[in-house]
Amino acid sequence: MTVGHPGVTVDRLAVADLPALARLETELFGAGAWSLASLADEISGEDRWYVAARDAAGEVVGYAGLWFDGEDAQVMTIGTATPHQGRGIGRLLLDRLVDRAHGLGAARVLLEVRVDNEPALRLYERAGFERLGRRRGYYQPENVDAWTMGLALDAAPAPDAPGARADGSGAEPVAADATRSAVLVTAGELAALLARDGDAHPVVLDVRWALGRSDGAEQHRAGHVPGAVYVDLETELAAPPTPQAGRHPLPDVAALQAAARRWGVRQGTPVVAYDAVGGMSAARAWWLLRWAGRTDVRLLDGGLDAWVAAGGALEQGDVVPEPGDVELSAGRLPTVDADEAAALARAGTLLDARAPERYRGEVEPVDPRAGHVPAALSAPTAGNLGPDGRFLPADALRERFAALGVGPGPGEVGVYCGSGVTAAHEVAALASIGVEARLYPGSWSQWSSDPDRPAATGPEPG
Repeated sequence: MTVGHPGVTVDRLAVADLPALARLETELFGAGAWSLASLADEISGEDRWYVAARDAAGEVVGYAGLWFDGEDAQVMTIGTATPHQGRGIGRLLLDRLVDRAHGLGAARVLLEVRVDNEPALRLYERAGFERLGRRRGYYQPENVDAWTMGLALDAAPAPDAPGARADGSGAEPVAADATRSAVLVTAGELAALLARDGDAHPVVLDVRWALGRSDGAEQHRAGHVPGAVYVDLETELAAPPTPQAGRHPLPDVAALQAAARRWGVRQGTPVVAYDAVGGMSAARAWWLLRWAGRTDVRLLDGGLDAWVAAGGALEQGDVVPEPGDVELSAGRLPTVDADEAAALARAGTLLDARAPERYRGEVEPVDPRAGHVPAALSAPTAGNLGPDGRFLPADALRERFAALGVGPGPGEVGVYCGSGVTAAHEVAALASIGVEARLYPGSWSQWSSDPDRPAATGPEPG
């Protein structure tokens, strides 16, 4: 297994990728490889959708394709270059195909796999596929049988679930860099993505916001990543506040879909969100879009400062994109309500992502009462970042959360903050090391508004 080299990104295959694709076909499938002409027909064919996994240098190290016939989606091919096998790239690619099939409204995803390809069979079965039948002599000229497998999408697990397992080469966990690159994108990687055309060109969201400030739109107009669309956190990423639901309740999914279409988000188009505070507000957009079914959504690591430091240009003025056609559906990321948060604090781990002084109850600038949910552990969001505003390296994040009893494996984890905004940043940090965490959307603003809910104070969980 190759470990420790730069992260992998997934985007649309282009005609320019055909030579690299042909080489990979021959490497992986030998006599059964598609010809260059067949590959060209496939990636440009009607109702086909092909994606590539690329290393930090932009080289194709994996690829996959889907065909939709109006009812079912068919996996046409999936493969990972031999030196990169065992790193979870196959699962990342498969998840993109399943997500695309969801977005197209397919009833099932179907595929064929050699009966003797045990690593691939493990990959598909772990993703929820079931064996439907055997096709004799399907693979020629070797005359090898194939299993037909299917995944009913109404029962499919959410793609890109943190902790996804290995690709067709084995049963190892996803390598840390691939897991991290599914959550974060560097300034250099974003620049490369912005140079691409068509559906591979990302929608970039500028989510500048901070508690007590309302000048995000003005900051955006003064200078933003070229093409970035301003997103108003207060009105587009939250429903109106109420004591019963908190300061930033989750928006209705129909309202979120309408907003995402205004931002230009299309089916199959990658999304990158950023801000000027290390991702602490942009993470709200990241979490909401993933909660609503989009999987190719990432945070710009280091935000606008990292973009400028890398030599990125800034554009001024408003950006009004062509409306998108994205379809969203709620519930693809886990949440907890107040009762579940109280139980999780005792039976699992509930992290409080607010500043330490708010956790201890020494100050409370906006919510009705000071303190924290009894038995919750203090884990300030700011601790996820280094001095440069970028996320800490994976090893440092693992060490940080391990000290709180959190890591890959059994045990549920929940996160709350003041109103469910910066807690999403902590969910993202955990996702980047392969830990799935539940968000408490109402957070302390909801909890503290209920006089029947107890509040603990001081440095101890209580």
